[in-house]
Amino acid sequence: MNEFYVMKLLIVENPRPLTIQHYNDVANAPLSASLNSGYALSVSREAGWEPAYLDFTCSADDARTIADRILDAEADIILFHWVYAWGEENSVRAVLDLLKTGSARCIGAFGLFPTLSHQRLAEYAPQLDFIMVGEFEATLQELLHSFCRDKDLRPVPGLYLGKLPFQRRDVISDLSLLPAPDDLGANCTYSTMNIAASRGCFGDCSFCFINPFYGCRQRRERSIASFERELELRLKRREISSLYFIDPSFIGYGAQQKDRVKTISEIVKGHNLPFGFETRVDTIDEHLVNMLANNGAASLFLGIESGCDAALQRINKRITKKQIIRAVQCIQNSPITLSVGFIMFEPDATLDELTENYILLEKLGLLSHHDQTINMLYHSQIVLYGSRAWSKFEQEDRLLLDQNLPFEASYRFANVQVAKVCYAMRRLSAEYFIRIDDLYMNRRVTDSGQYGCRHLGNPAGVDGGDLNRILKEAFLAFVRYSGQYSAKQFACLEDRFVAVLQDCFGAIAPTA
Repeated sequence: MNEFYVMKLLIVENPRPLTIQHYNDVANAPLSASLNSGYALSVSREAGWEPAYLDFTCSADDARTIADRILDAEADIILFHWVYAWGEENSVRAVLDLLKTGSARCIGAFGLFPTLSHQRLAEYAPQLDFIMVGEFEATLQELLHSFCRDKDLRPVPGLYLGKLPFQRRDVISDLSLLPAPDDLGANCTYSTMNIAASRGCFGDCSFCFINPFYGCRQRRERSIASFERELELRLKRREISSLYFIDPSFIGYGAQQKDRVKTISEIVKGHNLPFGFETRVDTIDEHLVNMLANNGAASLFLGIESGCDAALQRINKRITKKQIIRAVQCIQNSPITLSVGFIMFEPDATLDELTENYILLEKLGLLSHHDQTINMLYHSQIVLYGSRAWSKFEQEDRLLLDQNLPFEASYRFANVQVAKVCYAMRRLSAEYFIRIDDLYMNRRVTDSGQYGCRHLGNPAGVDGGDLNRILKEAFLAFVRYSGQYSAKQFACLEDRFVAVLQDCFGAIAPTA
């Protein structure tokens, strides 16, 4: 090979078409995944490689067209940032087949999904030459250096090579050493820029994939100086109107942590940028919230998950209902816009707990707009291969498999009446999302990069109050009659509320 030849790394976002079944899933990958490809490109550039990027996230191209575009890049290593495929795994595998029969030299995968399922993925997609497991930057850097030297793959910590011995790599101890991620793909179309001040989480929620991804229960902070350097560098690349911190918990515990976020918020305020963030309910207080609001905090996401102490204990949330009420009311009394995460249909929930959840949400004013109401009243737990939930339900013989979904599953609810309510709300929500999405021209992603439906206001021709009332009345009716009605009677109840919902949209017909 010519001594002046510069090796090329191509990062590929796999096709992952949105389906109505997954329309509003917000937890199939943590928000930090939005920066993974950007970090990979910047690491490769620092390693002396030429980076390139192709985004097929929303592509409607067939496998042949996608493969040809990838092969045209003539990369030495093709690296798929394989997030999820929502039942379209065979489409990605078809692309891999074409790459292998083409001129592709070396193909790998990285990210949350390949980490959780690296052994199974290697069997499912043997076209992959390697999989990077967990936090990948140091692994990628070492891989690129060794590949450049040896012109072949060599075992390094964090690199899964099938039958060869695998050693998991320790997480990066000093995040300040990371280069600033590239700004690329869909992220560049948003007026909000995602950025991270820390990684990992000190929580241990049973449904969460963050700690399994990193392989530890640890929250690591980068230096404030490195954050400021990255912010200034990325602000020179493009104009933005706001920031969003993708940290699982932007705020830590104790006075020192509060001083830290105060300093960070003051830096952001110096650039005249409003910002949003996520944190745990037990990290905030009135004084801190007011300080952050004064420094430009405009939005906050709290994962409250349940309104029942028993359910909170089952999912190991390590917070209480009382703390949730205090935190939500604290935010509501500030200028900061609040959004919350909620798992209404926790797998072991009872009908009484569904009612308790509803009462709390109503008390806190979280069922006042149809968009927020549907998000509060229909979510169930997501189960991905490699997660603790998958193992739990498999051991309890409650895992429900679908051959078309090799890496995700559903589960058998502990309470059959809860299951009936869940499926009824799922059907109602599908009708809602199809029709509301048409009215908002398929706007599926918010400026912060978070997947989800956030339709503020009300669509023309639709009475938002009636729409919200229907959703709440349907939920309460499903809960009330799930244990009283026969299957036929309950199906009629579902049909009635679907028809009422359709009437609320009037003459507006769905396109999907």
